Amino acid sequence: MGDLNYKAFISYSHGDGKLVDWLHKRLEAYRPPRGVGPADARPLRPIFRDRAELSAAADLGGAIREALDRSEHLIVVCSEASRRSRWVGEEISHFLSTHGPQRVICVLVDAPEGGGEVIDCLPPVLREAFPPGGEPLAADLRPGGDGRRLAFLKVAATLLGVRLDNLIQRDARRRSRWMAATTAGALGVAVVTGALAVVAFDARREAEAQRAEAEDLVAYMLGDLRKKLEPVGRLDVLDGVGARALAHYAHVDARDLDDEDLSQQAKAQTLLGEIRDKRGDLKGARQAFSQAALTSEALSNRNPQDGARLYDHAQNVFWLAYVDWRLARIADAEAGFRRYGELAERLTKLDPSNVEWRMEVAYARNNLGTLLLGEGRSKDALVVFDDARVRFEAAAKASPGAVQPMKDLADVHAWLSDAHYRLGQVDKAYEQRAIAQSIVAGLLKKDPENRPMTAKLYAGQLALARRALDMGRVDEARRLVDGARRGFRDLTALDPENATWLDYAANVELDAFDVAFVAGDLATARAAHAEAERRIERLRALNPEVYVWMARLSGKLRVQAIRLAEIDGKPEAAKAAAREIEQSLARRTGKKGDAEIEDWLLSLAYLKQGRADQVIGFLGPRRDSLSPEKLDVLARALHSLGRISEASAIVNKLRLHGYARPDFVAFSRDSSLG
Repeated sequence: MGDLNYKAFISYSHGDGKLVDWLHKRLEAYRPPRGVGPADARPLRPIFRDRAELSAAADLGGAIREALDRSEHLIVVCSEASRRSRWVGEEISHFLSTHGPQRVICVLVDAPEGGGEVIDCLPPVLREAFPPGGEPLAADLRPGGDGRRLAFLKVAATLLGVRLDNLIQRDARRRSRWMAATTAGALGVAVVTGALAVVAFDARREAEAQRAEAEDLVAYMLGDLRKKLEPVGRLDVLDGVGARALAHYAHVDARDLDDEDLSQQAKAQTLLGEIRDKRGDLKGARQAFSQAALTSEALSNRNPQDGARLYDHAQNVFWLAYVDWRLARIADAEAGFRRYGELAERLTKLDPSNVEWRMEVAYARNNLGTLLLGEGRSKDALVVFDDARVRFEAAAKASPGAVQPMKDLADVHAWLSDAHYRLGQVDKAYEQRAIAQSIVAGLLKKDPENRPMTAKLYAGQLALARRALDMGRVDEARRLVDGARRGFRDLTALDPENATWLDYAANVELDAFDVAFVAGDLATARAAHAEAERRIERLRALNPEVYVWMARLSGKLRVQAIRLAEIDGKPEAAKAAAREIEQSLARRTGKKGDAEIEDWLLSLAYLKQGRADQVIGFLGPRRDSLSPEKLDVLARALHSLGRISEASAIVNKLRLHGYARPDFVAFSRDSSLG
């Protein structure tokens, strides 16, 4: 492109003139550091700007078209004004026809109502130039985005054709050399009495240079680099990102940090918390989220009318409550989720037109439903989840093609499935889970390399397989479990330290046992049981405190041991496994975990030890709010004590709502119930 005269053409609406003044001057004044890239890299000038070059042009005439043709890149300032501008649209259209979209750089100023993704911020003609899932390089000047310095360096790096991290480091080193030279010159003329002051000046300027470099790298790591790494699912790399970001702030006095510094520090702490959560280090995650919440709260209190600061704080309050919930700190979790809801309401009052902030209310409702479900208040949870569903559906309709609203919608359908299941409505539970799975499959089709979304699909397959098995669809359940098993084996091979994926990999073997066992395939069932045990031990080695004994893993494994012992004609071994379940649950007194599973385990342990009366005393008073698996146990206990009419009523209720698990059907047939 040696015949091109302009490094870039800036397309913008004149309402953004002040911003363009800054960008134009910075680009043309910038001198690339030595060694930053190609030897022929020239200064970033001239930059074409219509007001400066062709103020008399009344329309997109030949002079503008010629300037576009002779420009290497097109810089589009993306704002509400530019999205409405006819001339910006025509400039983009002409440039695309001669250069293509790969040479377009976007500078994001704001986002339209209902969309916060990069693609949503673009003028329509540019948005249409990218395929689904595609987007241009973007420098984000929106609140909470890159900030001016990093945004400028992103644009400069693209114009120079070099890596952003390399430019950041080279630019910072150049500034350090300049500061050292300045200080040396000052020392040459300074009197002895001023020497210490000059040295102090040198140290201060050097510290400022290091701080500037670190802050640029922190912004890059928490922005673009994180977006690239998260879909890949490499927690080890992300861990290094978070640790490196926080290392900078560890040596800085908090009193020396301005609001932007504190904001970046809080984001680094939040990132570290998310990583620790995914790796199963819940205590470490709680510590990071606590620190992030303290920092973001201080920022929000300084600027109570700043919605972006309040939004960031709300996210940290949510994460802290979520980890408290996982740590079974129920009172703290409930208080945190309610506080999160209050912050969400404050956000909507600050700006009722902000769709993203309105969605925080939906998230708060969803979280409250999760808590209610965990407390056994399934009917209340169902109402709250349905309210959240309506809000998520509205958001998805307002932003066609946007990913996040669809992810949220899939999640709430999954929670609705769980609520219906715990109310004994197996058919509705299957229906809601199938809807969730369909949404996730559609999202993954648009972004097939997204590892977290892939894991979400496989996790959904497992949940759908359980509901299929509950309805007696054994072949469907086997197909779903087999697919999820292959998927999680691939994912855990990619990242052997991802506790979430390892957890699912263990669960898939437990589910594989259940499907094989009811189908009478004992060899496959035994192999799955052994593999589940190995995977649970792997989790325990990774984090012994969290995985020392978990109802949904260790407890289910013991239930399978009972079933194998019974079919092998070893009643004493079955009773021993049942006693082990009861004793393990007793040791967890005061450490409330998943009450739904723990209650089922305890009732089953009672039944297998011949203590049907205790099952009835434990579950009987709550029979109107029991899940199908617990109603199944209660019916068997009632039948064993000759209370046939009560057992028959439960069996008929379960059948009415689609419960047809093969072992349950066999029990009801053999006992002449239903």
